[in-house]
Amino acid sequence: MRFRYEAVERMPKPLVPGVVYHSEEFEIGALLCACGCGHRVSLLVPDSHQVTEQGGMATVRPSIAVCDAPCNSHYFITVGEVEWLRTFDPATSQAVMRKQIERHAHGDPARLSFLKRVLSALGRVWTRFTSFGPPQ
Repeated sequence: MRFRYEAVERMPKPLVPGVVYHSEEFEIGALLCACGCGHRVSLLVPDSHQVTEQGGMATVRPSIAVCDAPCNSHYFITVGEVEWLRTFDPATSQAVMRKQIERHAHGDPARLSFLKRVLSALGRVWTRFTSFGPPQ
């Protein structure tokens, strides 16, 4: 299966297999598990994952570990291609989930404040706007 990139404002309710959805504004991503089990995988961007696009295809870093579904899949997505990794044993899966829950429950100290996120978004918009160059 290949994964294409789709920029969205909000995540669609039914996800389409083979698509990595990404909302820069809300800093989230979502996809259906690459194994085909139908499990919805949510990505917190940039807290835990980076989602990028190259030629319409998605890249997700670091690896996606599906620890909360029976498939227990573990993989990278690089320019749309899935690279399968060794699945985590149950103890490692539990430890990964526990760390994610603790980090979000206590707040990530590296998380940018709302004002800094707004200023960053405005900077990205300004950069895109000015990259068009002066009218001719």
